[in-house]
Amino acid sequence: MWFIEALLAPSGPAAMPPSHLGMQVVGFYENKVPGDGIPSSESSFNAHYRQLTQVSPLWFSVTPAGTVLNTGFDARFVADAEQHHVPVVPLFVNTRGSSQVLLSRAMRRRAAANITQVVQADHLSGASIDFELLSPSSRADLSRFVHDLSSDLHPQHKVVAVSVFPLLGVPTSINGAYDYRSLARNADYLVIMAYDHHYSGGLPGPVAPYSWVKNNVVAALKEAPPDRLVLSIGMYGYDWINNGQPGVAPTVADVSAKALAKSYGVPIRYVAAQSQNEFVYTQNGVSHVVWFMGDRSAAARVKLARQYHLAGISLWRLGMEEPGFWHVVP
Repeated sequence: MWFIEALLAPSGPAAMPPSHLGMQVVGFYENKVPGDGIPSSESSFNAHYRQLTQVSPLWFSVTPAGTVLNTGFDARFVADAEQHHVPVVPLFVNTRGSSQVLLSRAMRRRAAANITQVVQADHLSGASIDFELLSPSSRADLSRFVHDLSSDLHPQHKVVAVSVFPLLGVPTSINGAYDYRSLARNADYLVIMAYDHHYSGGLPGPVAPYSWVKNNVVAALKEAPPDRLVLSIGMYGYDWINNGQPGVAPTVADVSAKALAKSYGVPIRYVAAQSQNEFVYTQNGVSHVVWFMGDRSAAARVKLARQYHLAGISLWRLGMEEPGFWHVVP
C-alpha cells in the first residue's frame, strides 16, 4: 500500500492560467464536418474568445500501443488562439480497446512520452485526457498514467486535465475507473462530464437534470478540492421517437433546438424541476420528443459552479450553445 501511495504522490500540478473572468471557462472544440448541420466551433471561438480561458480541441487519439494519432490538428488555429492569448489544451481520447495502454508501466510511460512530445512539438499548453469506457479494473492504472504524464508536463508548466464520469447515477462499469481523489492529486483539474443521464439508445428524458448535476458536484467535493473541479455543461439534447421505448436519438444542438420547434409550430416547455427544456412535435405522423439544455438551464449550472467555488466550467461544445449563454458567463 505504501508503495502505491509513493508512486501516486503529487507531481506538483501546474498553476492553471489566472482568469480575469473570475473562473475558468473551457471551450471544447471540434473541427467542422461538412454537412453535419451543426454550427462550427471556430465561429463561436472567434466571437467569444475573450470569455474563454482555455480551448480544448478534439485532435488526438491514443492507441492501445501508446502511439498518438493526429485526427485533425490545425496549426493555423493554434496560431490564432495564441494571438488571442487563449491556451490550447487539446483532448487526447482513447481508441477502442486502448485501456490496454494502461496495463503495464512500460506502456503507460510510452503513451505519456508520446503525448508530451506532441505537446512540445505543436506548441500546445497541455493535454486534456478523455479516456472513456475503461474497465473498472483500470482504476489504479489510470491514476498511475496521469501521475506519469503530469511528471512529464508539469516541469514544463503545461496543464494536465482529466475528463471523468459523474459519481452518482452512473453504472460502475462506466465510472469505476475514475479515482477522483488520486487523479486530483496530480491533474490540474478534473472535468466532470455532467450530461447524458438520458442518452441516445435509452429512454427519453432530461439529458442533465439539475438535481442529478448538483448531487454529483456535492459528491465530487467529498473526493477532490473545489479548485480541482470543472463542471462541464452539455450544450445539446436528443430527439427521440416519443413512444415510451428506448431508441437511438440524433443530437440536437441548443442553438438549433428552438428553430426546430418553431418550424413545427410547437411550444417549448421549461421544466423547472429538471432545469431542462422539452418540446414535442409530429413528423410524418410520428411523435418526437426533444430534451435539451438551453441558455437558461446552462445559466443555472454556471451559478452552481460559482456556489460551490469550483475552478470553473466547460462547455461541450463551442458552436452548439445558444447566444444567450455568453451573457451569463463571467
